Amino acid sequence: MLELSTVVKRSSQQVACNLNDEVALLHLDSALYFGLQGVGAQIWSGLEEPRSVADICNDIVRDFDVAPAECRTDVIKFLASLQEAGLIEAVV
Repeated sequence: MLELSTVVKRSSQQVACNLNDEVALLHLDSALYFGLQGVGAQIWSGLEEPRSVADICNDIVRDFDVAPAECRTDVIKFLASLQEAGLIEAVV
């Protein structure tokens, strides 16, 4: 389970490219395509280097009109879905 202190990074099993305002992701093993826009695309861009969930949330609260508690819930849920899809992984 992801927590605020968890550090996450992009998986080596994916490729990504920017398409206008969207980020297109392809999981190499499953060949599943994912498209991210808005906040999701910003979170992905911020994962060029490993980052803690707390740091990601701080960036989103700073850049968007969202309450910190709501942001934490939504970001953790979003990152968990990326982790489940094999697009990110926790740094051990």
